[in-house]
Amino acid sequence: MRLDTISAEAYIDNFSMITIVVNKPFSIIPSLVLIDRKGAKQPLTIDIQEDYHEKYIYKCKTSQPLDLYTEYWVACEEIRIPLKVGSVVRTERFDTLFYDDGVLGAIYSPDSTTFKVWSPVANEIRLKYKTEELNSFSECKMIRSEKGVWHLTLEGNHHLTEYTYLAKVNHEWVETTDPYTRSVTINGERSVVINLSETDPEGWNRSEKRINLRAKTDSILYEVHIRDFTVHADSGVKNKGKYLGLTEKSTKTSNGYPTGLDYLKSLGVTHVQLMPVADFGSVDETKSDKEYNWGYDPVHFFAPEGSYSTDPYDPVSRVKELKVLIQTLQTNGLSVILDVVFNHVYIREDSAFEKLVPGYYFRYDDGGNPVNGTGVGNDTASERKMVRKFIIDALTYWLNEYKVDGFRFDLMGIHDIETMNIASKKLKSLNPGVFLLGEGWDLNTYLEPERKASLSSAKRMPDYSFFNDAFRDHVKGSIFPEGASGFINGNQDDRVKNQMIHVLRGYAGNQNLFLAPEQSINYTECHDNHTLFDLLAIRHPHENETTRRKRQQLALAFTLFARGVPFIHAGQEFFRTKHGAENSYNLPDRINAIDWNFCEKNDHSVVYFRDLIKIKKEQPIFRNGSAELQEKNVPRGALGFELQRVFTDKEGGVLYWKKVLLFFNQTLKPIGVPLEHQEWNIAVEDQRCGKKATSSDCYLIPPLSFSLLYKE
Repeated sequence: MRLDTISAEAYIDNFSMITIVVNKPFSIIPSLVLIDRKGAKQPLTIDIQEDYHEKYIYKCKTSQPLDLYTEYWVACEEIRIPLKVGSVVRTERFDTLFYDDGVLGAIYSPDSTTFKVWSPVANEIRLKYKTEELNSFSECKMIRSEKGVWHLTLEGNHHLTEYTYLAKVNHEWVETTDPYTRSVTINGERSVVINLSETDPEGWNRSEKRINLRAKTDSILYEVHIRDFTVHADSGVKNKGKYLGLTEKSTKTSNGYPTGLDYLKSLGVTHVQLMPVADFGSVDETKSDKEYNWGYDPVHFFAPEGSYSTDPYDPVSRVKELKVLIQTLQTNGLSVILDVVFNHVYIREDSAFEKLVPGYYFRYDDGGNPVNGTGVGNDTASERKMVRKFIIDALTYWLNEYKVDGFRFDLMGIHDIETMNIASKKLKSLNPGVFLLGEGWDLNTYLEPERKASLSSAKRMPDYSFFNDAFRDHVKGSIFPEGASGFINGNQDDRVKNQMIHVLRGYAGNQNLFLAPEQSINYTECHDNHTLFDLLAIRHPHENETTRRKRQQLALAFTLFARGVPFIHAGQEFFRTKHGAENSYNLPDRINAIDWNFCEKNDHSVVYFRDLIKIKKEQPIFRNGSAELQEKNVPRGALGFELQRVFTDKEGGVLYWKKVLLFFNQTLKPIGVPLEHQEWNIAVEDQRCGKKATSSDCYLIPPLSFSLLYKE
């Protein structure tokens, strides 16, 4: 066989093993030689031959260890095959040799800026930066350290200097932004050196630490998308869909109904969970008023998204305006949780990770293919030392620089337990009350099950709360319309009832997966899948809307009064609809925008929501550990619970409750429950709040509703 008819590639798989992949088998094994850029040669010995998916693989041993800083070619008679980086970057030895715990990125001072970037496999890296005097780009060769960190210092004040890295990797020059960049130009095309003190809003104390000591079970989380919340035509907001839009005070609809920030702070929720604000690639920032995305497509993990800025061309604007938003929310008594997406990147091949250290930051199967537990074609490998460092560096940066109060981890089950526990230890050392939560779904990634940060590992991750899908599915039913129905749908199966008892006590179904109820995030709606209003319309197409709304309000009561942490999707309190859309991640504003006119029309439901929150916050009996939920014997179709506590009479003028009864009716008829000849006060009945007394020995729970009775 002629060698020039063979298509061949060669990869470094460990420090003394090279894999050659060809499209046709060698009929006669050629003499294979490894040549470096200085012309030095060493013979290669074929150790293993394999066939894999119509490819022919020859694993060859080297006589001397390979230097990843050196360029090599495999010589096969007259053919030279460029030797590329392979699975060597995923070996423990690579992690040990090249782990560096130093500061990376552009380290700014008024007198100089030092650039540091990690790439042990690059043969050369040049800093490409813009010079204002000439309005053109210059290049400087960077210096490599033993651990693979390349560095260079530019003298002078380089605030707002644009830059990229030119790296020679795998015999090719690639250009990339800095994975640690703190801000970027439009659409993240270039990194930008930034003097962060220039991005601080008025009253921002850089030396002051943000400390939160509120218990998780005293928290109520409210999920908000920056654009959704203010972009509606009648929101009364000037900076619609922007960071600053959510900072505007006294905004109203044309009828005078409060919107935006004023509405948000009136609800009584404690935490605003912002959907992703780190720079993402799925919206063209030059068309940010016309394009839409949730933002789960991360590109730059340290830099804010520009489409929410009033000037995405200004690298300072996006940073400063996000800080103003966070500062405003906190000033108005609201803690801020960021939704962070470390489990994947927007496009793997285009990411700075893949350009600088190909194959390192992501998980691969035995055939060398990226695994897809995330559903987007690339799962990050949090268990590798420099990936772990990157995640923790990014988290501590957002905590320190932006003073946020917590993080929600998208698809947290992709990550490994060790990384998450190291991260929580670090974050809690900076803010003991930092709120950490995540999606603990068990996803099909290339990581041993016992190492996954999944729901089943909750007891090994005591600082994290987990979205409780058992709560969601047993309250409202499956997220899929054709799936099983839940309690609020009228499902009277004994298994559903038993599961409801467990989840109301703060468990993950009938499994005691949690150390305490504070690990349970109780929710029936989030940005994913149908809104509950839309799902109920699909499940109950022949019911009138009033009946379906009662089902939704019953779900709301479960969410607020179950043991654990309530989580509310913005607009859920007034029956938010996305007009039947199941997955609205890239749909237009007419689907996603908070409809303030619809909110105004349903103000009575908003008032009910506020009143329930007020009751929950004022009465210690609902706080974790104050009282145990004891099941009461009630007729079929209802659930009943009693709470008792040791109490003080009152505090701050609020009379504390001694005993509480919670009743839930899933049927279309009233259900009578015995009250043991005791006088009770009714605080909540049939979607209304307000004290009234009853002395009857039998209480009628109205159809499809929640009732709360108490004794002082």
